[in-house]
Amino acid sequence: MKNITVISFFIVLLIVSNIFAQTNLKKVAQSGMEYLTIGVDAEMVGRGEAGISAVKGLSAVFWNPAGLAEIQDKEILFSHNSWIADISMESAAFGISFGGIGTFAVSAIWMNYGKLKATSVANTVSGSNQLGYIDEGTFTPTDMAIGLAFSRKISEQFSVGGQIRYLYENYGSNVIVMTDGTTQSVNNIAKSFSLDLGTIYYPGYKSLAFAMSIQNFSPDIKYQQEAFGAPLNFKMGLSMNVLDFFDHLSNSSLLLAVDAIHPRDYSERLNLGLDYDYLGLFQLRTGYRFNYDIGNFTAGAGVKYSLSSGMQIKVDFSYMIDGTGRFNNPFQLTAAFIF
Repeated sequence: MKNITVISFFIVLLIVSNIFAQTNLKKVAQSGMEYLTIGVDAEMVGRGEAGISAVKGLSAVFWNPAGLAEIQDKEILFSHNSWIADISMESAAFGISFGGIGTFAVSAIWMNYGKLKATSVANTVSGSNQLGYIDEGTFTPTDMAIGLAFSRKISEQFSVGGQIRYLYENYGSNVIVMTDGTTQSVNNIAKSFSLDLGTIYYPGYKSLAFAMSIQNFSPDIKYQQEAFGAPLNFKMGLSMNVLDFFDHLSNSSLLLAVDAIHPRDYSERLNLGLDYDYLGLFQLRTGYRFNYDIGNFTAGAGVKYSLSSGMQIKVDFSYMIDGTGRFNNPFQLTAAFIF
């Protein structure tokens, strides 16, 4: 009966994702709220953002909520991402397991753009206004997302999870010139909700795992006239510890992860990653993201330390090569506390 449930769920997810893919072919390069596509958690980013089938614990809330089912008790996570062009992203999450009921988690991400120059369109390009715009001072944009997630193990081989997020953007106010020459002050604020769904399946062959996820499914979002959607994407991934074939190397693991991605606003992508772990204490990672404008090659490292109280502290660092020569190379630092 459980096998029938698992197969049925995968079939439904495939059908739904195929509908989403066909529906959004007309919206290539038309999504908004692009901050939702920036990777959160240095562990995943360090291995090329590959491994939706291998992500376990609290960081799964940002990639595949099905992985939250692996939380044993409680976890807290904080992450800082130094992104391109002096932009940074902060994130935090908390998860708690209720045994057979499932695991709940809350998450938040917010962007820091600093102060930007505000302008409005000038009525004429003449006299003292040769630039064609009016300087309106500075403003501070706001992008944030707050989520509530739930995950549960249907069986030892199959986990499911979902997350609903509140999305908020505030790009300040400005004055627009109407067709009749009059002006109108408008607030550039957008609010919406998005849905993430995910599964992880272990077929029973060594550590092999399969996963599927849908991220950022939302209704259209509108500022003034034109509507746009959040950056919806559908992912399929598989992973395995390739050292499973070498019994004498049981104190180490080498995770190989591959994710195929169908995004709403770009052509298909592929993420490939390797993650080496020694004794569960030290990790080295690298990965490559195919078909991205920036940040193709990634690398990272991590350490995990157990305290006498039983709490574990996990710290991960990732580094991404810009590749264009136009921006700084992004890096991310993540700290997790496992109780």
